[in-house]
Amino acid sequence: MSRITFTLAIMALALSGCVAPPPPSAKKSAVNLEAVLPPQSLLREDTLTALNHDRNQSRLPYVGVWATDGDKCAMMDQTAFQGFAVITPDSMRRSAETCTFEQGQPGSPYVRLEATCKARGNKTTSRTLGIQMLSSRQLALTTAPGNPPTAMVRCRLLPTPEPVSGRP
Repeated sequence: MSRITFTLAIMALALSGCVAPPPPSAKKSAVNLEAVLPPQSLLREDTLTALNHDRNQSRLPYVGVWATDGDKCAMMDQTAFQGFAVITPDSMRRSAETCTFEQGQPGSPYVRLEATCKARGNKTTSRTLGIQMLSSRQLALTTAPGNPPTAMVRCRLLPTPEPVSGRP
C-alpha cells in the first residue's frame, strides 16, 4: 500500500506542473504612452518648431524634442526638470541654458556645433556641442568636450484622430 501511495504522490507532483497558465489579458493598451508629449496647446513655441520641422527635407536628423527617458517627455514645458533638449535647426534649449549655433551638416549622423549659450542669470559662454544619432529615435548629446555623452530618446505627440466622414 505504501508503494501505491508513493506512486500517486509522485504522479500528483508531476501533473501539478501541467496546469495551463491563465490566458493573456485580452486588454492591450491601444497607445504606447512612452515618450509622448503633452498636447500641442501646452507646448512652447520652440518645442512646436522642433516637432513640426521637416527632417526629410532639411536632412537634419537631430532636430526634435528629446529626453533622457520616455517618461520625462510627458513633463515637457509643464514643469522644470533635468534631462531634456529641444533642438531646432539653429538652437537648443535645455533646463539651465539656451544655445544658438549655425545649422549642422545635412545628412550627417554626427555633428559638432560651435554654440553660444546663455544660462540663467544671462551668463554667456561659447562651447562645442556634439550630437551623434544612434538611431532615428535615439541620440547621444555631448555638451562640452571631455564630458560623457547623454543618451536621449525622441519625444513625440500622440497622433491627432482624423474626423470620421459620413457621420452627421
